[in-house]
Amino acid sequence: MKNSTKITITTESFDRTESDKGWKAKPHTTESHDIGRQQFDRITSDDTCSWFRRLGGSETVTRCYSSIGYVPHQLSSIDPSRTIKKVHTFKID
Repeated sequence: MKNSTKITITTESFDRTESDKGWKAKPHTTESHDIGRQQFDRITSDDTCSWFRRLGGSETVTRCYSSIGYVPHQLSSIDPSRTIKKVHTFKID
């Protein structure tokens, strides 16, 4: 990876709807910050995703092509109690 590559992670948190049958359309919190390639690799590794699934949560990975190859573009995580959903979107420049 070149030193000029910049990875930005945007995290959106969603709550359940009032009927508890789905997720609200608008996130209740949104955070964005830059991360390094090593942290990106740790967050998106298959071992990390498997570990969260073993805890009882749900982890869905969406991949796409970028300047650094075919890498995860979005991680969707649902906690084991099924009350909070977090969507992590990666932007690679």
